[in-house]
Amino acid sequence: MIESRRRKSKRINKNLTEKEKKIIELAKHAWSKTLKEFYYPPLNEPNYVFDYTHLEGFYIDPDHKWQITMNLANTPLLKDDQEYINYFYIISLHEVSHYQIIPYDGLTHAKLLRAAMTHVNQNYAPIVVNIFADLIIDYKLYQKYSALIEWEMAETYKHLTSKGPISNFSKFLFRAYEKMWKKDIINEERLKEMDSLAERVSKIILKNFEDESTWEKKTSQVARSLKSLIQDTFALIGTGGIVDKSKEKRKSPGGAFIEIPKDVLEIMDNPLENKNADKLKEGNEDELRQKSEEFAKNIPYSEFGGPARQAGILIDGSALATWYRGVAKDLIEIKIFEEKPGGQLPIFPEVWRIGDRIEELDIVQSLLNSPVIIPSITTRKWAYKEGPGHLIEKKIPDLLIVLDSSGSMNWNYTSNSMRGKGPYHTALVAAFASLHYTASKGAKFSVINFSNRADICQWTSDYKKAEKVLLRYQGGGTFLPIKEIAIQCEKAERKALVFIITDFGIYNWTKAKKIMISLAQKGHTIVGFFIGSKVIPKKKFENLLNKVKFYGIANPKDLINLVIKEIQYYYS
Repeated sequence: MIESRRRKSKRINKNLTEKEKKIIELAKHAWSKTLKEFYYPPLNEPNYVFDYTHLEGFYIDPDHKWQITMNLANTPLLKDDQEYINYFYIISLHEVSHYQIIPYDGLTHAKLLRAAMTHVNQNYAPIVVNIFADLIIDYKLYQKYSALIEWEMAETYKHLTSKGPISNFSKFLFRAYEKMWKKDIINEERLKEMDSLAERVSKIILKNFEDESTWEKKTSQVARSLKSLIQDTFALIGTGGIVDKSKEKRKSPGGAFIEIPKDVLEIMDNPLENKNADKLKEGNEDELRQKSEEFAKNIPYSEFGGPARQAGILIDGSALATWYRGVAKDLIEIKIFEEKPGGQLPIFPEVWRIGDRIEELDIVQSLLNSPVIIPSITTRKWAYKEGPGHLIEKKIPDLLIVLDSSGSMNWNYTSNSMRGKGPYHTALVAAFASLHYTASKGAKFSVINFSNRADICQWTSDYKKAEKVLLRYQGGGTFLPIKEIAIQCEKAERKALVFIITDFGIYNWTKAKKIMISLAQKGHTIVGFFIGSKVIPKKKFENLLNKVKFYGIANPKDLINLVIKEIQYYYS
C-alpha cells in the first residue's frame, strides 16, 4: 500500500508527448490481441501510464480497485510500430497468463506459497512462487510463439545491459530460459556462470511439465535450489534502511522491506507481488472464505495463516477460526426425518357395481374385460391399499452446542500429531462441523463452553460470535452446566437439538441425568459425543439412553466418517 501511494504521488502529471500517445495506442492494440488470445477473460483494460520513477512494467494498484497498471516508461527503444506491438503483445500474454494459468487464483497461490515456505521464509516465498510461475508461463508461450519470445528476450537483455552490469539473479533467469528452450539465444559467456543452477531448475520445471498436480512439489524443489541465490540477491532491511543505488525497496506480503535489484524489477516486475485473479475481483468474500477453508483442510495450523494471508484468501481476521472451519467442513451431517403417508396404490381390478362412485369406474379396464359394457358385470374398477410411508427431511432445529474445555480435554492445536493436539481439538472439529451445518440450513445456534464456569454465546445466526466462544479454552474442572443448558433450551424459538461434546470426566452426572430426561420429555433432542470412548457404559446411563442418544468417538477418524441420522416421527 505504501508503494502504491508513492507511485500515485510521483506519477508525472503532464501532457503526453505525441510519441507517448502513439505508444499507448500500440499497447492498447497489443492488449486487445491478448484478450482475444485468451478468449476475453474478465480483466479490465490496464491503466496506461508513463511513470519514470518506477521500473515495473506491470503492477496491481490497490488504490484503484486492484486495477492492473501498465507502465510504458521503460519500454526499450524499438524500430517501428510493429515491433512495439510485438513487444507489448508478448509482455501482455505473460501477465494475463498469471491470472489465467498460474497462480490463477488465491487457493492455488496459497498452496504454492506454502510449498515455497518449506525452504525459505515467508518474506522470500513470493519470489520463489513468481519465478516458478514465470518459468511455467514462458515455457508454454515459447511452444506457440518461439520466434517472438526469443526476439523479446534478446531486446530486453540488450536494453538492460546498456545501463550497466546485471545481477547474478538476472543472469540466472536468462540462462534458465535458454536451458529450458535448449537454445543459446543471447550467447553470452557471463550467463554461463549460472549453468549449473539454471540446468537444475530447468529440469525441475520440464519434468512431467503438463501435470499441474506436481506444481507444489516443484515449487518446493525450486525454493531449495534458489535459496542461496535469493538470500544473496534480496536483502531484508528496516523501514529506514539505506538502499543501494542499484536497488529499490519494496514491501513483502510477509511484512518486511526488501532490497530488489533494479534489473530484476525490469525483467519480472515486482517479484513480491501477488498475481492471482482473486486480487482483481470485488464482492467475492464468500468465494475467498470457501477457498481459505479448502486450503485449511489436511494441513497443520502452523502452515496455514502465512500463505493464506499472503494469497489474499484469509479475510475473516481470525486465522484459527478459519482453520477449524476448514478442518471441520462437511465432516458431519445431521438429518432429522419424519414419516409421511405413502398414499393408496392400485393392486388389482375388481367389479364396479351400480352404487359405486362413478369416478372409480375404469373404462379402459372395462373394455379390456369385454367389448360390451354391462354395469355390475363387465365394468371394472381398481382395488387399492395404503402404500408404505416415506421419510422426508425436516428443517434442522435450533442447535445448542455444549463444549467441554476442562483440563482433561487438553488442547495444543500447533502440534503436528493428532494425539498431540489433544481431545479439545477433536471436540472443536465436531463443534465447528455442527455449527456450520446448522448455519447452512438457516437455523439459529447457541454455544456453552464449560469448565469451572459456563461461557455462553446466546442464540444467534452469526457464526463468528459462536466461533469466538468455542475457541475460549478454559482448562479447569468439569462441571456440566445443566442449569444453563435448560435455560438456553427454554430461550430457543423452536425445540432445540443439544450437542454435548465432552469426555467422561463429568463430576455432576447424577443431577445432569435428571434434567436431561426432563428436557427430552419437553421435546428437545439431546445427542452426546464422548471423546476417547469406544463404548457408552449402558449401566451408568440406563435410565437415560432411551431418552437421549450418546455416541462414542474413539479417535478423530471416527468423527470424520460420522453421519448422524435422527429419525423422528412428526417432530415438533
